[in-house]
Amino acid sequence: MAQFDVYPNPGMRRVEIPYLVSVQNDHITSKTGATVVIPLRAGAQPVEIMAPLVEVAGQGQFVLSADEIFAIDAARLKMPVATLNLMDRAKIKPAIDKVIGEY
Repeated sequence: MAQFDVYPNPGMRRVEIPYLVSVQNDHITSKTGATVVIPLRAGAQPVEIMAPLVEVAGQGQFVLSADEIFAIDAARLKMPVATLNLMDRAKIKPAIDKVIGEY
């Protein structure tokens, strides 16, 4: 399992959240068996910084829903469909900072 890989959502809300992107460091995932993911929403409106558009190669654009970040058992995530490119990876930390930062 690699950081920034995009996986099909194994949950029940696949229509609205078709993909999950793994954002946790690979080293931590290998030790815990879980990984932190951010849902990628279809048909949602982007929100500046917190919920930007990202491109999933071959699948289209989706909204990175940083306010819905969660951990999942890594065994539930099967074959990745893509890996986020460098430009989209750079959107993740600011999005998380916006969600957990002070105001």
